[in-house]
Amino acid sequence: MTPIQILRMLRARSWLIVLLAVVGAAAGAIAAKWMPPRYEARSRIVVDMLKADPVTGVTLPPKTLETFLAAQVELVRDPRVTRRVVDHFGWTRSPVLRAAHQRALQVGGRLAMRDWLAEDVSQRTRAAMIRNSPLLEIAYSSTVPETARRGADALRDAFIAEALDSKRRDAAQKAIWFTGQVTALKRRLVAAEQRKAAFERANQIVLQDDNVDAESAKLRALASSAPAAPSMVTAPAIAPSSGQLAQVDAQLAAARPSMGRNHPEIIGLERQRAALSAAVERELAAMRMASQVPAAGSPGTSLSVQANKVLAQRGLVDEARRLAGDVAVLREQVAKTMQRAAEFELQAQSTEAGFSKLGAAALPRVPVTPGRWILILGGLAAGCVVGVLTAILMELISRRVRGPEDLAMAGVPVIGMLPRSSGRGLSLAGLKLGLSRGATA
Repeated sequence: MTPIQILRMLRARSWLIVLLAVVGAAAGAIAAKWMPPRYEARSRIVVDMLKADPVTGVTLPPKTLETFLAAQVELVRDPRVTRRVVDHFGWTRSPVLRAAHQRALQVGGRLAMRDWLAEDVSQRTRAAMIRNSPLLEIAYSSTVPETARRGADALRDAFIAEALDSKRRDAAQKAIWFTGQVTALKRRLVAAEQRKAAFERANQIVLQDDNVDAESAKLRALASSAPAAPSMVTAPAIAPSSGQLAQVDAQLAAARPSMGRNHPEIIGLERQRAALSAAVERELAAMRMASQVPAAGSPGTSLSVQANKVLAQRGLVDEARRLAGDVAVLREQVAKTMQRAAEFELQAQSTEAGFSKLGAAALPRVPVTPGRWILILGGLAAGCVVGVLTAILMELISRRVRGPEDLAMAGVPVIGMLPRSSGRGLSLAGLKLGLSRGATA
């Protein structure tokens, strides 16, 4: 279909196009007359999440903050927020709104009145983050400017209140969980302390604050007070605890790539290694002293006897140190868990929601609905478009010959064309005959 054919179709159906354009303009005028003007008020909130939390001192990473802000924008229209607005204005007690809700129920509505009003508030609400700024803008529209202003402020207050309550609920739940963990860890700590005390009583071993037993401390005192012996060339001594120390070093080397330095297992292994290292040093010192053969009754004899006593109970002392290490790890876990529980308890009582008000909403002066002439022109344009499409469709359904191109498309040869005359009659001089190929005169 060529453009000239389309123009001929539109010219033939111009009356239909004009009629639909007039109908569209009339519809726009009617809509402008009966459509009530709507006013939109805007209220703004400053997002303080870029700052560190006043209780924990933690700041949100940029990617997490972006996701969090997107969720907060959606939360503005959440029923938990819009129900607060309904309760704030007391709309459920309005007889007019009750009657409107009853009419909605009669036509198929199923929501309760409070939820129905909250849904209406949600439809009137719009929220968005202002680009390149920490500002959240909340817009509320109404047919009354004062209602729009009060609704925007009520939405802002309801959003901040819901954010604060949500933060408190979450912190309270975490505080309860951490408190339960503290109770369980304390039970484990008491059991570990009882095992350690029972082992020490059964084996007559008492560990000091630095996890050194009394016999080893006595050996250290004797070694420090003994006179220096002449140097002797001896074979290198190997302490009995060297093998256990090597095993602990291997466990630490295997665990450190996958665990942090504050992991309880890493802390326990480091404590055990420190205890074994001290034991190796004491054993080497005792072996060096025992290798000397002092005279009977001399200080060296007492030192040798004490070293043999320390070596005899080496295994028991190592077990006591292991039990003491378990107690130390559990004490540290209890302290950290109690600290976390205390932090969440403070958050549950916090008054900081992470948002702050930025002034009050201004009273809107100009409606946001389109003007009268915009609606009329829009209806006129829509009517013209519908008229053009309808005219082309009608021509395609009921084809007519409006030019030689229409005959050529149908495969009919053109034998003549009579031009349009300006007068009433036809002039034979203006008749042009054209014989098609193969036709006879």
